[in-house]
Amino acid sequence: MEQPHKVRTGIPGFDSIISGGFRQGRTIVLSGTPGSGKTTFGMQFLYYGAKDFDEPGVFVTLSQSPKEIRNGFESFGWNVQKLIDDDKLIIIDARPFKMEDGFISLDESLYRGENLPFMHLTQLILSSLKRINAKRLVIDSLTVLAMQYTNYFYIRQGLQGMVYALEDQHCTSLLISENIGDEKIPAEWHVASGIVLLHHIRKEDTMERAIQVIKMRGTRHGEQIFPIKLSESGLQIMHPRLVP
Repeated sequence: MEQPHKVRTGIPGFDSIISGGFRQGRTIVLSGTPGSGKTTFGMQFLYYGAKDFDEPGVFVTLSQSPKEIRNGFESFGWNVQKLIDDDKLIIIDARPFKMEDGFISLDESLYRGENLPFMHLTQLILSSLKRINAKRLVIDSLTVLAMQYTNYFYIRQGLQGMVYALEDQHCTSLLISENIGDEKIPAEWHVASGIVLLHHIRKEDTMERAIQVIKMRGTRHGEQIFPIKLSESGLQIMHPRLVP
């Protein structure tokens, strides 16, 4: 039986936790509290995918401006503009608001009159994937997207449709979401093939980052909580077990 292709993440120390990498074409939820490193993880996944593994990527931002995202890449010394110029990276501005005459106003062009939530955004993403033959995708964040809808079941339907469409393109996707400590299981946790949880833990008088794989369908994975080091070159997983 042919073994599934493994997608190396570009996060030092992480691939060994998930048996060599993500399974190609799967959708993974990356969930965590503010400041835990979610966006950096997503940027690093795309950057090294395009630079070292010949897998172009698409970054969809729903909160920060594209300029802020580019600045985030460049703060780690990553030449993101070269990837954009070489058609190895696309940054999509899908924020549900815009600046108009110096004021912030709602921009419903991607979300108005949909039969299913996220339908227009999914179509925009698919066209971008095909444009550069992208193999990786990051959406930051689903929380902003889902806040525009009130019906939980409706949101789950929309997410399921988005996941089916992405996996049909054999695109390995990271869907970032905010973990705010709500007891209700987020809709995206039900539809994704994997769940990676980032922690921002108080230890004495400092805050420390850590990572935990909750689910990775079809892949053997470590279940410990591992500390994360955030340096000037990005995220790195430290393997000694973190004792909460």
